Amino acid sequence: MRVVGEETPALGFARGVWMEGLVDTDVPREVADHVVAVLSEALANTTRHAQADRAQVVLTAGGHEVTLTVTDNGVGIPSGGRRSGLRNMAERAEPLGGHLDVSRPDGGGATLRWRVPLPVT
Repeated sequence: MRVVGEETPALGFARGVWMEGLVDTDVPREVADHVVAVLSEALANTTRHAQADRAQVVLTAGGHEVTLTVTDNGVGIPSGGRRSGLRNMAERAEPLGGHLDVSRPDGGGATLRWRVPLPVT
């Protein structure tokens, strides 16, 4: 919530935020630190590049994984553009056994989905 609140003034509109599952208890600190960094980068990219007027953040912990999904209604991710931020987000997932998917919804914009498995307890 802190990261979303910090980025809201730069974008000029509030983002919708949903959390599902036992995020505070099921996500280990190491993974949580990566979630915060990826969320910060995703929202910064939305602010700088998307030209969006809506964005949604969904964080779920369940089914033995944590998933962060950030969706906006902006211009999408142009082909051939810089990818350093996306590469950094993917590199945070891979050592944890996870991955990053980026897609363009039918209505335009971009959807970023960052998934990492959670330890089985």
